[in-house]
Amino acid sequence: MVAARKLQRRSARDREGAFLVEGRVVVGELLASELEVTDLFVASGSDLGELVAAAEAAGVRVAEVPESVVALLADTRTPQGVVAVARLPASSIPDHATLVVVLADVRDPGNAGTLVRTAYAAGADAVVFGPGAVDPFNAKTLRAASGAAFHVPVIRGVALETVLETLSRRGIRTVGTAASASVRYDEVDLTAPVAFVLGNEAWGIAAELGAHLDENVSIPMPGPMESLNVATAGAILLFEAVRQRMRV
Repeated sequence: MVAARKLQRRSARDREGAFLVEGRVVVGELLASELEVTDLFVASGSDLGELVAAAEAAGVRVAEVPESVVALLADTRTPQGVVAVARLPASSIPDHATLVVVLADVRDPGNAGTLVRTAYAAGADAVVFGPGAVDPFNAKTLRAASGAAFHVPVIRGVALETVLETLSRRGIRTVGTAASASVRYDEVDLTAPVAFVLGNEAWGIAAELGAHLDENVSIPMPGPMESLNVATAGAILLFEAVRQRMRV
């Protein structure tokens, strides 16, 4: 249990190659995925028979512990009686990828998790977290992703320069957003392989990164707001790609 609690820190997750997952729904998604789950901690007296059965069938170590122990492992104030330990996936951008999301500097766990969930819903082939982005496997990001991070390849810890080189070599265009861009997001062809590059919540895409993208597009905003929430902007781009591809 002590070793598992250390996984609340990113440095420990990186060192041990493992992460924590909490909550009935998200742990259920984890057990239904192809990720390797090593341990399941269940609060005594919890009505979690289905999760326990699924874990035992998969060869996961199950420990019934006091509610206070689960609370120590959980990130939320009102844990749902279950926490799992899983191995970090060794993911890479699939060779067949035609729709990728790159989070360059997205640092809010809620935004990042929402983008992973949206990417999965839109059929994206991978989500890349740049070195300046939040950890996709921290508790808040995982909750916001609602289990999607277990089903779509999530790549982390790779330099953005390397990511852009890989995308270019595979013929995947890189598209970012900029309010000053003269081309609207719905005026570009998104039926071909494309990667949407999303920047920081406050300052957007850094100038040096934006200069290396294939194209920047704008999202029209007739109202008085200067910018959109990054998760909203990402959703607009992803489902415009879905819309165009459904018409082909």
